[in-house]
Amino acid sequence: MLATVQQRIRQDRLPVLLYIITFMVMTYPFAFNMGTHLPMHSVDTHTALWQNWWVLETVENGYDINYSPLLFYPNGLDVTLQPRRWASLPIWIPLYMLFGDPLAFNLTAMFGILFKAYGMYLVGMHLFKQRIAAWVTGVFYAFGATSLQMALQQPNTGATEWIPWFMLAFMIGVASIRSKANHRRVVWLMILAGFLFALNAYMNLKIALFAMLLGGGYIALAMIAHALWRLPLFWLAMVVFGVSAIGFSTPILLPAVQSTNLEDAVSDGVVLRGGIDMMSFLKAEIRHPFNYMQSIASLRGEQLELQNIWGMSHVGIVSIVFALMGLWYGIRFRRTVLIWGLLAVIFWGLSLGLEIRFRYEIVDIGFTPYGLLQDNIIFQILKFPWRMSLVFLFPFSILIGYGLHYRLRSVTWSRTQVGLLVLAVTMLLYGTSIFPIPQSPAPRPAYQDVLGELEDGAIIDLPFGRHNSKYYMSIQRFHQRPIIEGMIARRPPDAHDYIDANPVLGVFHGDSEQVISPEAWQEGMQTLYDDGFRYVIVHKLVPQTPSRIEYPQEWLLPLFADYPTIYTDDEVAIYRLSDLVLGYTG
Repeated sequence: MLATVQQRIRQDRLPVLLYIITFMVMTYPFAFNMGTHLPMHSVDTHTALWQNWWVLETVENGYDINYSPLLFYPNGLDVTLQPRRWASLPIWIPLYMLFGDPLAFNLTAMFGILFKAYGMYLVGMHLFKQRIAAWVTGVFYAFGATSLQMALQQPNTGATEWIPWFMLAFMIGVASIRSKANHRRVVWLMILAGFLFALNAYMNLKIALFAMLLGGGYIALAMIAHALWRLPLFWLAMVVFGVSAIGFSTPILLPAVQSTNLEDAVSDGVVLRGGIDMMSFLKAEIRHPFNYMQSIASLRGEQLELQNIWGMSHVGIVSIVFALMGLWYGIRFRRTVLIWGLLAVIFWGLSLGLEIRFRYEIVDIGFTPYGLLQDNIIFQILKFPWRMSLVFLFPFSILIGYGLHYRLRSVTWSRTQVGLLVLAVTMLLYGTSIFPIPQSPAPRPAYQDVLGELEDGAIIDLPFGRHNSKYYMSIQRFHQRPIIEGMIARRPPDAHDYIDANPVLGVFHGDSEQVISPEAWQEGMQTLYDDGFRYVIVHKLVPQTPSRIEYPQEWLLPLFADYPTIYTDDEVAIYRLSDLVLGYTG
């Protein structure tokens, strides 16, 4: 076994080296600023940073990992359903101890992306037995716009690096069943597939659902294509896999199932905004001449844009050509390739949302693929149709690999043909790129040193708000004080009860029309002081994206105009709560 691993490492040194070089190019200039910057300007990165930090806090301070007293203070917050990304912590923790964040966070993301690319390379080698086609399959899957962007900015959803490894073991197991290998080999392969499936669950339950949909779709079509239902070994393998997957996943599933917040989290309504507009489905831009098609519906607005808010999910025209060649190869030479074509169509259709539009008008077709399934509990958990694009990319990448494999059959390896091949692969990546990668400085504000010199006490960060509180959570890693708000997915519905019950906080929460008497102000402030709050931080700006910086409403800053600050700069003004108890004149 060890000799086989060593041989594989020697064989694959060049593909891995090329993946590293590709990472540096596809993430430029971020790859050269990982010690000082965070990628993509996404506030979701801040919650991911907080979640890593929270795991260490539970170990160092003895907190219950499923309940944080540091968010929504003084009531605290049930964080049972929050992703821990356990499978990446063995990499992040030593890096964090050596380098701290953001370098540890960014290096962990980089290793995950490279691991995903290499896993997909091995999937390609299993299917094509052709190193170039396998490498291109891996590079498209790992460095395509959707996959790369989600891995960098929202790892709670985008850390899908274990999916190729799970699918590889699963597919080898199915191939062993077809070749009528001995039962012991099949059983061990299915146990391995169950373990690798569980690692997806340890990253995030949403990612486990991606793996389940992909593996389930594959086995359903393979069972029909190869008449596997006739083989007793197939049913034994499915039982072994199911038991193994559930067994290995139980430690992460049980707390979620037992959570009192599970029902609310699943049933929490989400407005699925927009749909797709067929007139914007094909669109070229001078900046990205090979980006002609998007695979998913835009989250923002009513029509698809080539460069929407998140810059997701470009499927360039070159990749479409390669995928069509892969389908043609399947039709002519290997019909089982059509399994991947059908899966790509299914998951692409599921990513389109609930509405089809033409010239901004809804087309009454009665249903969309997602519309048929939106009430299913799996799709209620996934919530947003665009997330299906992360599943779509797997079969689509395989089709691209088959297309390249088909063309390589006739390549004579002359200089001209090699040059054209390199150009085609370059265009393939450029057509789905988000180059150059946006980035923003990692937050480490100057005022955190000031807070370190003050007495203990909880903090009220203002202005309130979903996105703002994600930023405040990131800052909490430095000052380590309880804060009155926090934004994590699957938040319990009663999280804001304390804020809603206090009249002063009602004013801070954005109700600028609310009338509050001086007596009510004093009473509310006194209650906050008695409950352990000591400081109010008014953020003069809350960075979110380069084009979106939230400033406090004009009504907020005047509320504090007559009070002394203990610290102020261009970013914040910090007040002692004791100074705010008295003196309000309405």
